[in-house]
Amino acid sequence: MAPMFSMGMWGAALAGALLAATPASAGGADGPLVVAHRGGAALMPENTFPAFDHAVRLGADVLEFDLGLSADDKLIVTHDSSVNGTFCTADPGSGVMPAPVHSLTLAQLQRFDCGAKHRALYPNQRAVPGTRMPTFDRLLARYKNSKALLFGEIKMPDAGEGDVDPLLFARLVEAEVRRYRLEDRFILQSADWRTIDAMHALNPRIRTCLLYVWRAKGDPLDIARQHHATCMLLRMQDADAAEVARLRAAGVMVVSEVIDDPKDWEAYRARGDDALFTNDPAGLMKALDSDRERPSLSSGMSPPRH
Repeated sequence: MAPMFSMGMWGAALAGALLAATPASAGGADGPLVVAHRGGAALMPENTFPAFDHAVRLGADVLEFDLGLSADDKLIVTHDSSVNGTFCTADPGSGVMPAPVHSLTLAQLQRFDCGAKHRALYPNQRAVPGTRMPTFDRLLARYKNSKALLFGEIKMPDAGEGDVDPLLFARLVEAEVRRYRLEDRFILQSADWRTIDAMHALNPRIRTCLLYVWRAKGDPLDIARQHHATCMLLRMQDADAAEVARLRAAGVMVVSEVIDDPKDWEAYRARGDDALFTNDPAGLMKALDSDRERPSLSSGMSPPRH
């Protein structure tokens, strides 16, 4: 069967972002793409402009972030489906309290300081007091001229946190991406594949990435074709190097789970993944730079990193 997605299309998307690097070469000798998960949550306040700005300065290849939908149907950059009071504190006198994202208006959501505190998971994260949740619109405007790819995840509400129409969610995302003419730089990821299917129907030009593929218990390539997806996240137990090579040969970009340990970086790189998700993009980039000074663990040719 012919490849479902041309690597040339990925090359066109990456040309402006990575000086003509392509996924076919990203997993090669020069190393995989570096994905700054939530902007690099181990280093800076997650899903915020301080984090994304820092990742851009580092030279991360991809900015990864999460999208929620407010009560007034505005796209907000945040991970948890409810405002997390552990690290998002309401402004004094604002009258707002942590609650499901979809139950609060955009104005209410932006009354939370999400930069002064951090999750216990990220003890070395730098505090940036006064940091707000960005809107998707402002994020696209801020990084539209950067070299980084934009990897956004639709986060549907959990049970009991409100109902969101997946088609509406996808439609709002598509409209913003199209408005900024970023169809070739934006990738939609989601564990709710209804949004993946909706995005393909709305705008096939926007690439999509499947999360939690292992739940489907089927052939990953068949699943990708069924949902017109050109990317998927696969854990180490989900696929070996031969399976990754098969998927990549068919035009499916393979990305790692979120990994912050150098041993995991090495293992996923050796498997041949196109991109590595990490909360520590600085550490991963340092490791990849160090690897290039000794014989590579993987074969193939790759263009220089920027």
